[in-house]
Amino acid sequence: MPLLTPEMKKALLRGQADKLMTKKDLAKVLSVTEKTAQSITKDNEPQEVKNKVFNTVGSAIAENY
Repeated sequence: MPLLTPEMKKALLRGQADKLMTKKDLAKVLSVTEKTAQSITKDNEPQEVKNKVFNTVGSAIAENY
């Protein structure tokens, strides 16, 4: 499974903050559950995720740059 790096998590949180999104809003953008959105943003440790989650996080990060 792909690995979300701490840098990817920080970029995702930065995008969430810039757009003033709640975890629920973030979950909708990523097409994941709110629990998954909380899980991938709770800390700065590398985390294995499913391919779908990895791809949507990557796309969300790319849209902010």
